[in-house]
Amino acid sequence: MAKPTSGPETPVDGAPYIFFVTDGAFEPVITEVPPERKFNSADLFAFRRVRGDIVLSILMLVMALFLIASFAAETGWAKRKLPADMGQYIGIQLGLLDAEGRVARLGTILKQGWFAPMMCLVVMLPSAALNLAASWRATRKWKRQQMPPRWQYEVGQWVRALEFIGYFALYTLAVPVLGYLLSTMILLPFLTFRLGYRSWYWLRVSGLVAFAIVLLFRTALQIKTPVNIWLYNQLPDAVGIFMKTWF
Repeated sequence: MAKPTSGPETPVDGAPYIFFVTDGAFEPVITEVPPERKFNSADLFAFRRVRGDIVLSILMLVMALFLIASFAAETGWAKRKLPADMGQYIGIQLGLLDAEGRVARLGTILKQGWFAPMMCLVVMLPSAALNLAASWRATRKWKRQQMPPRWQYEVGQWVRALEFIGYFALYTLAVPVLGYLLSTMILLPFLTFRLGYRSWYWLRVSGLVAFAIVLLFRTALQIKTPVNIWLYNQLPDAVGIFMKTWF
């Protein structure tokens, strides 16, 4: 029978592990729960690179390149006819030359719809490139130190978050069918159960919270929801109108 040995915990990438003895052999059992630490407000602003940083850095650079590639088509520059005298045009845009006897403050370039997106891309592209370079240096350092790569685990955690996005998408599809009241009364207890609070106490609490949310947003504040609801259309006219109005 396996028994835990005594001794200090050894951190591996922030996750401690203990040794179990099975048939005279030591077997490490890694836990994903980090050791408890005291909260420090400075940790909110602390920056450190983790193993999945290289994947995120590559994705950010690819996104910046995609936005730049589609910039001309999305902003209308692809179909725009440029003036023959580009020097005068740029001077007017920047407020360096008169336009019909008037000099606009800072020119007219700030009024162009493409100016703000371009400024964002001017900052985003070099930032993404520099971040990727720093992430690549950190990855090579970990490789030289023969530290085990764990980027697959971190990317897996990101993918797991898509599960809850799927729940929200199903919720938005359920509202036109079941109505705001019933959809919310199903979603909140289900999420409570999914997060591990599976006693009847927490299911009742989540149901009451869901009903209170409906009363606040739909009944009291009259937040608009889909009107043509399939379930309400199956009810008698008076009941259906009441449900569409208040729930």
